[in-house]
Amino acid sequence: MLALAGSLRADEIALIRPGDTVFVRADRLAELEAAGPEFRAAVCGAEVAKWRTHEPITRVISPEEYGIDTRAEPFAHTVMRAAAAAFGTDDAKARHALIRLLRRWAKGRALTVFDRAQESNFYTVERTLLPVIVAWSLVRDHPDVPAEDGGLISTWIDRLIVERIRPNQKPLADPLAVNNHTYLSASVDMAWGALRGDPSAFRRGIELYRLAIAQMRDDGSLPRETERGARALWYQRHAIASLVAIAEMAAVQGLDLYGYQFEGRDLHRAVAFLLAAVEDQTIVWPYAQADVNPGPSTNWMAQDLGFMRRRGHGRHYMGWAEAYMRRFPHRPEALELARLLLKWDPTPRPMVDDYSGGDTTCFYALPDGPLPLK
Repeated sequence: MLALAGSLRADEIALIRPGDTVFVRADRLAELEAAGPEFRAAVCGAEVAKWRTHEPITRVISPEEYGIDTRAEPFAHTVMRAAAAAFGTDDAKARHALIRLLRRWAKGRALTVFDRAQESNFYTVERTLLPVIVAWSLVRDHPDVPAEDGGLISTWIDRLIVERIRPNQKPLADPLAVNNHTYLSASVDMAWGALRGDPSAFRRGIELYRLAIAQMRDDGSLPRETERGARALWYQRHAIASLVAIAEMAAVQGLDLYGYQFEGRDLHRAVAFLLAAVEDQTIVWPYAQADVNPGPSTNWMAQDLGFMRRRGHGRHYMGWAEAYMRRFPHRPEALELARLLLKWDPTPRPMVDDYSGGDTTCFYALPDGPLPLK
């Protein structure tokens, strides 16, 4: 892969695999076929007797206090599981359900109306949009997709890309403008750029990744995330999830962001900090005590580590670990990731995460990987 150093203009980026987003579809499909039907079903199959239909949510609601509008979460979860089954096991029912669901939300102009003065609304749209883009990339070329539906869905996605552009966006040089929301937003731009073959949109992910590494402390902590009180590690993990997604999308196009360093700092250092602090929370206390917008708890000495287990809504917020462990199976951080995941949950799979674009177990797991399939 091409190592990235210094500045990189959009016209210098060659999208060698336009249409592929967080992984190379042809390569992954060949791996799944070689591994056999049992493995394919184990990592990509979805045990859903009847695929759920979700009514489109046109207007995003602004929460009065801490939090976001979560009403689109069931839709996004169905999209992620259906996309995995359609791609990984060639499940026709899942594929048809996914196409129908995306068509319904496109016709309903879902997520297009919201108060642009509330940052949480942009976050809600982008958290849903990333897995939608990835899912659409996996089925849009299939013969099962009617041309009319394909045009409708693509137009809806394009509209959401425009709608979630923030008014009066601060320049990236402003450190207050960059945090986990910004990385998620950049990952959406990058996925859409890869899908549409747009180097300018794709480049934004590279720019934000570099800025995150530049702003990182020497110990691997991210300042805007670790100031968040009881959720300091929650948001360190959140940022890492988006940065790993960005690095994976870059790798698909032959660009090495994992190897990018700024004054000796890189993404591996951020991962190492997170894992060390999960084991010993006192490591993050000097930063967490700032207690900035901490969420439901104000006890910064008791970190919210709920991200280490699969959530009740079917997500596993450590889903990025599948990509990281696959790419760096022998790094100490990857070995520690596997150990901690099994310590907290002996059956962490399937790992499905909006911030990573979908079912990362389906996208990245290998037969000889460190985690049990079920």
